[in-house]
Amino acid sequence: MMRRWPNLLLIAILTLGLWLGSLPVQAAAALPRELQQLEQQVEQLQSLVDAEDWLEIRSYIHGPMGLTRKTLTSLANTLPQQQKREMLRLAKEMGRSLEELDFAAKAYDQPEVEAAQAKVRKTLQELKALFS
Repeated sequence: MMRRWPNLLLIAILTLGLWLGSLPVQAAAALPRELQQLEQQVEQLQSLVDAEDWLEIRSYIHGPMGLTRKTLTSLANTLPQQQKREMLRLAKEMGRSLEELDFAAKAYDQPEVEAAQAKVRKTLQELKALFS
């Protein structure tokens, strides 16, 4: 009976390992929390753009997304030098794109709003690519 315990324990550990190995891995888990939050904000911003809610677009940019550039810059400071340079460039690009979106929403210019939002989404994809 005592010799069976190590065998049963080994079987239990192997079974647990196989079960854990079969669980799906989420790609978003590799992204820093700041980028996950930015991704959610960009999705919310997209819904406001789709609804042509000009005032809310501007409020959202100046409210929840108001510290985006600072947040991305802080994240860049945690990276190796090569990634840091690229991250800082993309942080500036994100800031410029949000400014363009703000001005376009202020002018009620739907084509410009959509173009600026496309730049925001493109920059987000480039940011995510740095961490994949």
